[in-house]
Amino acid sequence: MVLNVNQLRSFYSAAKSESITKAAEDLMVTPAAVTSQVKQLEENLGLRLLFRSGNGMRLTESGATFFENVRKIFEELDDLEMLIAEITKGKSGELKIGCSETAAVDVMPTLITAFQSQYPGIKVIVDRGTTSEMVKSVLHHRNELVVARYRPDDKRLKMRLMGRKEIALFASHKSTRLPRGKISIAELNKVPLIAPIKGSATRDIIVEHLEHFKVSPRMIIETASIALIKKLVQQDEGVGFLCRDEITEELSKKRLREIHLLECSPCIEYGIGYLTRKNLSEASLSFMKMIDK
Repeated sequence: MVLNVNQLRSFYSAAKSESITKAAEDLMVTPAAVTSQVKQLEENLGLRLLFRSGNGMRLTESGATFFENVRKIFEELDDLEMLIAEITKGKSGELKIGCSETAAVDVMPTLITAFQSQYPGIKVIVDRGTTSEMVKSVLHHRNELVVARYRPDDKRLKMRLMGRKEIALFASHKSTRLPRGKISIAELNKVPLIAPIKGSATRDIIVEHLEHFKVSPRMIIETASIALIKKLVQQDEGVGFLCRDEITEELSKKRLREIHLLECSPCIEYGIGYLTRKNLSEASLSFMKMIDK
């Protein structure tokens, strides 16, 4: 048996309000239409569901049992309608976003705080790894968005520029490898470098920058851990390159010391990437709207 939703809604409204007239007002139809829908439902079921009692309507014993089940259906429908409305307005859902290791420290905390203040009902799930790993996570539909190095020449994703940060050269505060506060880039041929692993945007930028000046860095240690890079440099195992924001605390506490390059320092541009805007969830679209502002 196929149940008619209009018939069920008319019965549910009439039984809940105990009035055909009130049900008609709620459904914005005539009382005759409600009466007709209820009668058709009773005929289809072969059951008497409602009977008139004074000026109102009462449920039969069968009607009371049937009403309890119908009530659950329409309460769940009401909840579903509210959920859809919240998702449409960007008030609920999940935001799945990937970010590079550097972006996780330099960019994401500020973005997440701003996003949560505007959309507190949306759960934020942050995935992080190297830039290449996070690009793949979007291509494989594990994440919808990625915040990483801005690469407009990479046609796999659509990228929007968000901003840029300077990458600083740093050493131990009392480094014997680089005792001076300023050096030429050419001198980095002689100094061991502790670098991020392959696939990291910071590493790629450092290598590109040094190669531009005909310098081939001597990388003695590679790691995905920013914390480990800072710790090893602090122990004077070598020097490192990271965004200045990532070493602010260590600089202020005199654990590390920034070394100024005589030529120029490399910079990283951050962007937000995605496959296609039309396939983004409401949560991701809400994040994009925040970025636009």
